[in-house]
Amino acid sequence: MFDTSAMIKVVAALIMVVIFAVSGWWITGLRADLAVSQESSRKLIESIDQQQEAIKKMQGEQEKIRQINNDLNTTIKLQNKDVENLRDKFSQNAKGEVRDFGKTAVAKPQSLERAVNKGTVNALRCLEIASGATLTDLEKNATKPNEINRECPALANPNYKPTAGQ
Repeated sequence: MFDTSAMIKVVAALIMVVIFAVSGWWITGLRADLAVSQESSRKLIESIDQQQEAIKKMQGEQEKIRQINNDLNTTIKLQNKDVENLRDKFSQNAKGEVRDFGKTAVAKPQSLERAVNKGTVNALRCLEIASGATLTDLEKNATKPNEINRECPALANPNYKPTAGQ
């Protein structure tokens, strides 16, 4: 009937065909998995790039915030100095000597009234500027002691740099 050697050859051939078919199916599956992995890798790289850009932007914003805080702290220090100056206006004269404001008012009422009125105008201007009013050209360009707003020079006269004796 059947020859065993022929039967073995047929079975061997069938096994080889099955192995090739399974191998082809396996390789096709691997290729599909590889394509999915490559797409995932591409998306991951894009995501990493976007995150790095966001980090750089945040770092830039943090640096701007630090700079603004430093500027604000400098302004606050200058304004605190101006406040101390205002506190001393009534208890010290221009030379820094202690004075009695009441005695001065009795001795020189007109000159004291003039000084108080000018100081009041200057202090009101300081409040305007602190509230957001823009500086005038005269205020911006003031560089001499007689040109400045003595109540808040740091705020009203940004270009004024007092010397050691002033």
